[in-house]
Amino acid sequence: MRILITGSNGFIGKNLVEELKKIKDGENKTRSELTITEIFEYNTNSGGEMLEKYCSQADFIFHFAAVCRPKDITEYMTNNHALVNQLLENLRRYRNPCPIMFSSSIQASLIGRFYNSEYGKSKLVSEKILFQYSEETKSKVLVYRLPNLFGRGGRPNYNSVVATFCSAIANDQNYVIHGRDTELELLYIGDLISGLVDALEGREQHCEYDGLDYKLCRLGRYCCVPKTYKVTLGEIVDWLNYYKRVWPEIPDMEEDSFEKKLLTTYLSYIP
Repeated sequence: MRILITGSNGFIGKNLVEELKKIKDGENKTRSELTITEIFEYNTNSGGEMLEKYCSQADFIFHFAAVCRPKDITEYMTNNHALVNQLLENLRRYRNPCPIMFSSSIQASLIGRFYNSEYGKSKLVSEKILFQYSEETKSKVLVYRLPNLFGRGGRPNYNSVVATFCSAIANDQNYVIHGRDTELELLYIGDLISGLVDALEGREQHCEYDGLDYKLCRLGRYCCVPKTYKVTLGEIVDWLNYYKRVWPEIPDMEEDSFEKKLLTTYLSYIP
C-alpha cells in the first residue's frame, strides 16, 4: 500500500508518519496484516508537481494540509478550499478512486463560540466538496471533525492550548488563562493516530453530529475517534503545576487516563 500524507510536517502528520514508518519497517508488530510499501510526504516544501505525482500513485490519502494562522483571514477560505480542489482534480485526472481521510474541525459546526469562525467556514466548504466528490465518483471519503488535540509535538502558541500551557509551565514562562471554567473536548494524539491506522485497515468508526456532540452510528456520514476528554482550562493548568511540583517523581496513574496522557505531554516540554 502506498500512502500519501499532506501536511506531513504538521502536528498530526509528523506523528502519523512516525507510526506508519514503524509499521512499514516491522517495528510495530500489532499491525502485521498491514503492508506499507511507500509513504509519500507532501508539505509546504513540496511543489505542486509532487502532489500530482503522489496522487497518481497513492492507494490511500490522509489530507491534513491546511492554513491555520494566516496573516489575512481570507486565506482560510482561498487556500484550504484550493488545496482540496487541487487534490481532487489530480485524482480525477488519473482516475484514482483511492480513499481519502480529511482532517476537518469541530469548528466546522459553526455552533456556539465557533459561530463566526473563518477557519470553520473553510473546513465546512471543504467537507461539502469532498462529500460531493464521493457521491460522484463512489470513492470512499472519511471526514473527521477533530476537537482540540494534545500530545508530544504540539506547537505552543499555535495549534494546541495544552502545548502552550505545557511549554510555559515547564520553562517557567508567563501564561494567561482565558477563563478557568472554559471546557474543552480534548483528543490525545496517540489515540488519534491509532484511530487513523484503524481507518487505513478499513475499521474506522462512523458517527453523526447533534450540535457539537457526536453519536456513534454505523452508517454515519462522519468519522470519529471516540476517546475524548472534557476538561476545563483550570483543571489542565492545575494538573500541570502539580506535575512541576512533584517532578522528578512520577505519581501513580491509570495507564489510559487523561492525567497520564497529560503528564506524558508535559514531560516532552521539559528542557
